[in-house]
Amino acid sequence: MSTSICCRCNEEIWPRAVCSSGKTYHPHHFTCKDCGLVVDPTLFFAVDDDVVCSECYLDKHAVRCSACRTPILERGMAAAECKWHEKCFRCVSCRKSLVSTSFFEVNGYLFCRSHYRELFSSRCSGCEKPINRRAVVALSTKWHAKCFKCHLCGKKISAREFWIKNGQPICLACQPVDSQPRNLSTP
Repeated sequence: MSTSICCRCNEEIWPRAVCSSGKTYHPHHFTCKDCGLVVDPTLFFAVDDDVVCSECYLDKHAVRCSACRTPILERGMAAAECKWHEKCFRCVSCRKSLVSTSFFEVNGYLFCRSHYRELFSSRCSGCEKPINRRAVVALSTKWHAKCFKCHLCGKKISAREFWIKNGQPICLACQPVDSQPRNLSTP
């Protein structure tokens, strides 16, 4: 049987050795790299191939939840370069769990689909509600297709050609006599 050499003092270990991450220690040299205290071989963490006691691990090395800032010791979630406890992985607006569902992240904050759309989607110039899909772009703003109506008669307007009166879209039937049509199909 070959003798073991302690990685701390480079002396032979006898009668008992402690092994961790391919290294061998005298029991009294099995110490925390941060605080220097002797570590129980059954209660330690390996950080960068070195020994760290439980207290130093929780204080200095444990991954912290992006929401509550406490250490993540059990199952956690990772997204957008952040980590969360599973119980903290929730929409900041409604507190709905986002586990196993689509979500959006803005500046480290999580949002469910409906609250993201409510808070960050473009708004329709006609009804002021969020635009979730295709939009008509006219008069330097966005509109739902159903909301792009004549300001005078309320009829739906073709997005290709319309009139403008006081900054509002006007259908060709309500056109003022002295105005020119606005054609969106040409620059």
